[in-house]
Formats: sequence, structure tokens, C-alpha cells
Amino acid sequence: MAKYLLKRLGLMLITFVITVFLFFLFIKIIPDNRVPPIGQDDTYYQELVRREGWDKPIVVQFGYWVRNIFTTGSFGFSKDHRLDVGYVYFSRIPASVRINIIPYLLSIPIALLLGVIAGLYKNKAIDTIISVGIIVFISIPYFVVAVLAQFIFYFELGWAPNFVIATATEFAERGFLYGISTYILPVTVLTISAIPSLARSVRAELTEQLTQDYMLLARSKGLSRFEATMKHGLKNAIAPFLPGIFIGIVGVMSGGIITERIFRVTGTGDLYLRAFNNRDFAMIMMVTTFGQFLSLLTSIISDISYTLFDPRVRVGSGKIQS
Repeated sequence: MAKYLLKRLGLMLITFVITVFLFFLFIKIIPDNRVPPIGQDDTYYQELVRREGWDKPIVVQFGYWVRNIFTTGSFGFSKDHRLDVGYVYFSRIPASVRINIIPYLLSIPIALLLGVIAGLYKNKAIDTIISVGIIVFISIPYFVVAVLAQFIFYFELGWAPNFVIATATEFAERGFLYGISTYILPVTVLTISAIPSLARSVRAELTEQLTQDYMLLARSKGLSRFEATMKHGLKNAIAPFLPGIFIGIVGVMSGGIITERIFRVTGTGDLYLRAFNNRDFAMIMMVTTFGQFLSLLTSIISDISYTLFDPRVRVGSGKIQS
């Protein structure tokens, strides 16, 4: 186990360095197209270019960037925010977590429940209802669902207190309960949108597991269909989706550009979009680097998680042991 982890961490480090350099290369290829403000001198920006080494060759710039990380702990300086990009980025993570964490925690058990019910009652009326609902929500793009929810529940019915998230000022002026109530609409939309794909996959995998020989053996030993499914079938049906569940944590912290634009969330997704539009290269590198690090780390954790659901799996053995 320890040998396997060391090997994976080593590969993770190599992959991380290569991908981060490619990110840096592709970002620097994008033209800056900066136009100085009319009637103002551009001394601040020119000094920033000189200090950060942006006027040097790309390889040299990358060397400066890595050197600053290890010597000063700085991932760069934002030309738009005029602050260290790490400070700005990590200050935005709580906003993304607040809007994404509840849908993430709710969607997984609900999707598993719907998938199990549909699998147990395959080709029955309840399976048809669940399957039709899944197909409908998978077919409709997320941003369409979000905009329709805003139109129906706020503008038409007036059930939602607001169609966007309350700002810190609105929290202070209109009260905590009002602020929390503005999260109900986006949290509901995010939860509903996250359920269908996982529920469909669980249903497909579970129906296959229910026909396996070990399930017939469990039934022959006196277990009911429900008991055999809960004790044996569900565990094997969930295992293939563990990586996706763990990688979902990255989405919680990374936010979503569409969600944050539609519901006025000042999180990391909105920060990335603004940085890209304004050619704030240091901020783009901060967002992509941190996201890549989380993705690689969660992939290792998800691999290890297989052993929790299938004791036959020995991480690093290269095979399933009986």
C-alpha cells in the first residue's frame, strides 16, 4: 500500500508539473491586447510587467513564476485586483462552497435512492416514471433549467424572494433569514440537475448486478430481494462511480461559471471568467493550477476508496485477490 501511494504521488507530481507548464504555455500564447486607459499613464502596468518578468521568454517567465512560489509563496499578482492572486482566489472559495456543497451532499443519496428503486422495479410503472424524468432533465441544458426556474418561481409565481443570491449588504440590511431564503432556488436547481446522470448510471449498473450468480446465491440462502440488493448488489453497483463522487469535491470548490453568472455568486467560477476576459494571466494560472492539483489528489483518493467497497481489491497489487 505504502509503495503504491509513493508511486502514485510521484506520478502525480510529474503529471502536475507537465500539465501546469502546458497551462502556462497556452495562456501566454493568448495575446494581451492591453490598451492603456485614456488620459492615464500606464506606469503601474509596465512596472508589473518588469517585476513579474512578463517581457521575458515564456520559459524564463515560467522559471520566475515557480521561483516566486517557493521563495515568497506568491502565485503572481493580479493586474485587475492589484492584489496577490492567492489571496483573491482563496477568498472566493467560500462563496462557491456555499452554493455547491448542499446540492452535492443532497444529490448523491437522492440519485442512489432513485437508481435503486428504478433497478429493483425494472420495467414497472415507477421505473418508467423515474426513467422519463431522468431523460427529460438530462436532455435539457442546465442553463435553460436555471433560467426557467428564475422566470417561473420569481417573476411569474413570486414564490422565490429573489432570482439571485443575496449579497453581504443585503444579508445585513434585510436579515439572515432573507439571505438564506435566496439560496433555496439555486440549491434546488443544482440538486435536480446533478441527480439524473448518476441515477441513470446506478440503475443500469444495479440491474446488471441483480442478474449475477452471487445474487442468486444470496437469494437461495434466504435473503429477500431487497436484503440481497442492499447487502451485496448495491455495494458492487456503486464501486464504478466512486471516482466521480470524489472528483465532485473539486466542483464544489471550483464553482461553476454558468451557475455563478446566472445566480450572481461571487465565487471562483465567476473569478475565472472575469480573469479570462480581462487577460489576467496570473489569476488564470492560479485557478487552473489549484484545480489541477485537486483533480490529481482526488483521483488518488478515489482509487483507494475502492478497497472500502470491495475487500478483494488490494491497491497496487494489479489484480483482484480472493
